[in-house]
Amino acid sequence: MKKLNQKTYFLLMIILFFVLNLLNRLVITTELFNPGMNLFKGNLQTTLNSFMGDSGLLVILITIFYFIAKKKRTFIYLVTLTTIGLSVMIFSLKVYAFYYGTAFSFFNARTFSNSAPVLGQQLTFHLWKNLFITAQYVAVIPAIIVFVLAIMELKNRYLHQERLDKTKPQMMRVLNFFVVGLILFSWSQIGYFTEIKNTYYESNRVAQKGVQTMGVYNYYINDLVSFVFTKPEPILADEELNENIDIYVNEKTENCPKNYLGEATCNDLMTSSIFEGKTIVMLQMESFNNYLLNLSFDVDGEIHEVMPYFNQLLKEESTVYYNNFYSNIGVGKTSDAEFASLTGLSPMGFIVTYFDYVNEYFETLPKLFTDKGYETYTVFGSTYNFYRRNEVYPMLGFNKDNNQNMESLEALGLYDPLTETVNGWVDDPVAFEYVTNVLKDGDHKKFVFALSTVLHTPYADVEWMTGINPWENLIKGDLGNYLDYAHRFDQVFEDWYEGLKEEALLDDVVFVMYGDHTGGLTMDDLRQLDPNINLFSYQQYSHNVPFMILAPGMDLSNYGVDRTMTRGQTDLKRTISNLFGLDEKYHFGVDILSGAKTWTYNAITMDLFSDDFHINMPNESININDYDPTLLEEYIQKFYHQKEMNDSILRYHYFKLINEANK
Repeated sequence: MKKLNQKTYFLLMIILFFVLNLLNRLVITTELFNPGMNLFKGNLQTTLNSFMGDSGLLVILITIFYFIAKKKRTFIYLVTLTTIGLSVMIFSLKVYAFYYGTAFSFFNARTFSNSAPVLGQQLTFHLWKNLFITAQYVAVIPAIIVFVLAIMELKNRYLHQERLDKTKPQMMRVLNFFVVGLILFSWSQIGYFTEIKNTYYESNRVAQKGVQTMGVYNYYINDLVSFVFTKPEPILADEELNENIDIYVNEKTENCPKNYLGEATCNDLMTSSIFEGKTIVMLQMESFNNYLLNLSFDVDGEIHEVMPYFNQLLKEESTVYYNNFYSNIGVGKTSDAEFASLTGLSPMGFIVTYFDYVNEYFETLPKLFTDKGYETYTVFGSTYNFYRRNEVYPMLGFNKDNNQNMESLEALGLYDPLTETVNGWVDDPVAFEYVTNVLKDGDHKKFVFALSTVLHTPYADVEWMTGINPWENLIKGDLGNYLDYAHRFDQVFEDWYEGLKEEALLDDVVFVMYGDHTGGLTMDDLRQLDPNINLFSYQQYSHNVPFMILAPGMDLSNYGVDRTMTRGQTDLKRTISNLFGLDEKYHFGVDILSGAKTWTYNAITMDLFSDDFHINMPNESININDYDPTLLEEYIQKFYHQKEMNDSILRYHYFKLINEANK
């Protein structure tokens, strides 16, 4: 590199500090670097506001460096290290967004407290690999550039002893720049809080909204300060909000609550109590996307199904299957799917529900079954404290003595960590064996809540499972491995279910089965299945999970309406309560087998699904051309009202307060 004079080099480093770090923020805020992510609708005002916020913070930093450094060498060190730090921050935020589909917030930092070292190692490698494959490495380019320049030019001795100009006129100029930076920094924050005033986002911290409106660096300074110094959330909402929550909840106690169209949603009387007194196995299937079903490939003229046994079950008269069923998860993923299914309430989306908002006062399926004389059981293939399940399950109403996990399954002699661990999880046949033992144990009524675990990203190569199926030359990368994992799960489930048949354990058992959340494949992965995929269809593929009821020995073909109607996990509690004759008081969601219309939403991406439309809430766009903008705005407002009521029930511990007030 040609040697630069002092002034040119010094000025170049300052310019690069501003330009590179301002450009790098686009990696977080633009669609180009975030395919498949629901970014918030922007305009010139929000773009300028974000630019001012980050520019102001960078000006503040550069002036602080000037104030505290005595020599130019020290100043260059500070500029270089800060740029490297900001690049690492941007790349780390990309890792988080790649997995969770939204921006990080310090308020959900507890997400990382789950103890799963093998999963953590594999996910880190997997996410880093995919970020580089998708050219997200641009996030570290600023760090590389300034580091190289610093190393090359700091070898020049003229910088070693060169002092900064600390004369009064110069320091006044630097001070003026500091004031300008402070004004831009503050103005951006004022602009953000002005924009969200009297909206859902005023009382609900959504990092992606803040990042895009306030600026990346600016927002995270604000977020960190708020996280450190904000007092715990108030126990009580304000009077007006409390009244609105009361109205919302009281309406859910009516026999036929209204849907978004204002229509009554009643339970299906034909299916009322048809499973009363039967044992129920509620199986939540890890990362099971609906597109896996009825998926096949023609290889050399021969058709190969990915999940042939499940495909067979879907055709049986004892099966009810809905193919337009959606997950309602937030950053809690699997645990949020559990919460939605067991309570009928949606998770907030940006905070892990099991960490902050669960208490013993929710009406839940295990409590309702216990009231009917059922014994409750749970089994999952992770450590006992993963997502705090050891504490949460008893609060939700499960018998804590029947709570089986990685440690207890080993203690029971059902699990050998050396031979029955896949990707850090207990292999699914172990959990299924425990359920079999429960079904054999006596003739009392049972509610078994079981989680499959192995079909979970990342889909690492496993010698005996991946790379051995006929589609390996057709489907590449993570999608190919995902299909291999799914094929193996299909075989494991077949062995278990057929074994239950042979042992005559299915006569009085009903299976309610559903996927918990997306398999985590990228748009590029899914283009191998759908070359025309776009943001709307990608979110549909991602959040569409299967729902099915298996009732061996019963003919369910005459029950239910159109089985393509939109449904979600928050509809499970009401549906199961009706099918099993439980005394449910709060009717959140709809009865899946009824003819009632509903909408359902994913709490983290805020995609709203219905029979008639799919709305991307952050971008305020709909998948229908020439749609009435007035009607679209009406639905958007109804959605935010529903979400505000749902989230307030959690945030302000509504049912706990009601319980205490009634004592």
